[in-house]
Amino acid sequence: MTEIGSKTFTKARLLFRLARPHFLVTGIMLYTLGALLAIVNGAIVELTVLVFGYAIFLFSHISMHFSNDYFDQEGDRLSQRTPMSGGSGVLVEHPEMAHLALMVAVLLLAASMVTATVFTLYYSYPPSFLIFAVLGALLGWFYNAPPLRLAYRGLGEISTVIAVGLVMPGMGYFVASGTIDVWFMILALPLFCYGLFFIVTVEMPDIESDRLAGRENLLLDHGLEIGTKVALFATVLATALLISIAYSGVLGSTIDIWPLVFFSLIPLTIATYGAVRDLRQRNKVLSQVKLNFSSLIGLVLVFIGIAATTS
Repeated sequence: MTEIGSKTFTKARLLFRLARPHFLVTGIMLYTLGALLAIVNGAIVELTVLVFGYAIFLFSHISMHFSNDYFDQEGDRLSQRTPMSGGSGVLVEHPEMAHLALMVAVLLLAASMVTATVFTLYYSYPPSFLIFAVLGALLGWFYNAPPLRLAYRGLGEISTVIAVGLVMPGMGYFVASGTIDVWFMILALPLFCYGLFFIVTVEMPDIESDRLAGRENLLLDHGLEIGTKVALFATVLATALLISIAYSGVLGSTIDIWPLVFFSLIPLTIATYGAVRDLRQRNKVLSQVKLNFSSLIGLVLVFIGIAATTS
């Protein structure tokens, strides 16, 4: 391999790391879940429409990862990176890549908005779809980017809850059904809770580095012990909401929520374990983070399976 080819390959590999592909997988899972729920609720949609719609989501999702790494370089420099927190580490190791990362982030954000506009016009979707897609993209962009810098103003948890509970699955649902309706919003309620469980888990390993970087969040204000109790509260509330949805029959006979109620006891149990165990040592914090994430991913997969077999 020539020197130029070697440098190109290295740069491509670093850009791939910046994209944080393991988080892209969780994004496509939530998008797929939303689309399947729309089909369960009676939507009829072509695969090409779903793929086109996912391109909107994918561009903004990758853009968010690039922009977060760019605008949070100081915080990432101070943190001890884990697979789930502390950024990709690329710009800490290769600061010369920072300008390129920002340019890619801007281009991808623009690509997402252009694609959303073309999609809306081509398929005659309502203007609310374009508004939803653009606001979702901007929510991810301004998580770390100025002037809003949501994660530095104590709004990181709220923005993540909205992203996980509404924007990500909502994009799939909106693309497949052409609307966001009450049926979806009822199912989004427990997803909001799991969004809170997710962001608290992300914050757990980075309390000290977030403090040094000047962030404001729940764990910085109230400590790790309170954070684990909030995580437990989120899973308890999610299970309670699922039980209420299943028992009330508010969704009709379209989908059976009871199996999801049963599997929701797994993250609840793991969150309970996290709330009572001694987490003063970092290795124990990291092990709890892995347990939390594993239970959350597992539950989403179960939800996808239920929706897929129902549709």
